Amino acid sequence: MTGLVLRLASAATAIALAAAFAPTPAAAHARPWHHSTMDVRVAVGVDGVSTAGIHAERYTPHRRPRGVQVFIPGATYDHHYFDLETEAGVVSQARQAARDGWVAIVLDRVGTGRSSKPAAESVTTAVHVASIDHFIDAISDRYARLPIVVVGHSYGSVVAEGVAARSDEVDALVVTGFLYRATLPSFEGFPELTPAAADPVLGRRNLPANYLTTPPGSRDFFYHLPGTHPATRAADEATKATTTAAEVPGFAAELTTGTFAASVRVPVIVVVGEHDYLYAGNDPKAFAPDQERAFGAAPRVDAVVVEDAAHNLALHRNATRTNDLINRWAAAHS
Repeated sequence: MTGLVLRLASAATAIALAAAFAPTPAAAHARPWHHSTMDVRVAVGVDGVSTAGIHAERYTPHRRPRGVQVFIPGATYDHHYFDLETEAGVVSQARQAARDGWVAIVLDRVGTGRSSKPAAESVTTAVHVASIDHFIDAISDRYARLPIVVVGHSYGSVVAEGVAARSDEVDALVVTGFLYRATLPSFEGFPELTPAAADPVLGRRNLPANYLTTPPGSRDFFYHLPGTHPATRAADEATKATTTAAEVPGFAAELTTGTFAASVRVPVIVVVGEHDYLYAGNDPKAFAPDQERAFGAAPRVDAVVVEDAAHNLALHRNATRTNDLINRWAAAHS
């Protein structure tokens, strides 16, 4: 197994990575992508959900695409995590991927955004993995012969690993905001989830009973505040989504057992912020070896720690450098 562990700290570091990863061509257009939406009906067949509708936002480059990136957000997030409009401008990992030549597809998991919303007890990891596996099949049919890279964030990384372990269509896996470690992380300070029906942002959306979200003003926990713009955090609060208690066991099980990771057989990169609560207190020397052990069947496992960033890597000021690293890695290993 080959691997690479880096600390992504500065523009100089990003420039140095150009020697390791294929260069990204300059954009040929001021707006080098076309935006559209996708709504796909997929089979599920687990936990009381027979079929589900998955909504996604899609950015397609004007030039011939080099591949497809499918983005899976985490708990209490929908597609806005990867594609956020703020009063200070757009913060979008998806649009950056499209500028770099990828078809970027950012989905709403079942239970979030404009996707199907079954009863809370049916919004489970098994439902997410099954539904997105079939969604990936539909993407593969539409973009035949293009490599498919699945990009997850936080709980979305758990789902992405489950999809990569199950699907024959996934060529590479990007795990962000999630990692494996010998000692369990501390969840001290994690926002206590509250009913979405009582939330100022979500309370008028007629959501099913027992959907949950973060309390108002609590999402700073996911940020390294000196490394973020206040407008980004405000837009995050204004576009927040939901989770359910039924999602928690899947996250906990993967964190402690690594069942999905052990079955992944495509190249993997794990990217976390140095201030991420999941990384805090970890032994830096063990970080890369722990990821390599977790993804023991993968042909390549790379591990990156991003300085001046916390859990929400895509929403920090240095996100463009992190995204560039991911896009270069994906181009080289898919």
